[in-house]
Amino acid sequence: MIAASGVAEACTARFTCSPGVSPTCWFRLFYRNGQTAVVTVPAGGQRRIFGLTPGDGYCSSNRGVPSIGCTTTRIRMAC
Repeated sequence: MIAASGVAEACTARFTCSPGVSPTCWFRLFYRNGQTAVVTVPAGGQRRIFGLTPGDGYCSSNRGVPSIGCTTTRIRMAC
């Protein structure tokens, strides 16, 4: 993961995948610094991501990795 300042290291978000839709959910994270990352979560599971900054975004899919050109949503996080 990407860690920047002390404030950024304190920001976390939880990504979840509903059971029954797909065996895996994919999330493409878009960081404000221009980098991206792909995170997977198994059905019925969750994953906490650390090192986020306000303004980071994501796209999600239950059919494979979202494309770079997907429509992003702002990540709801706790800082």
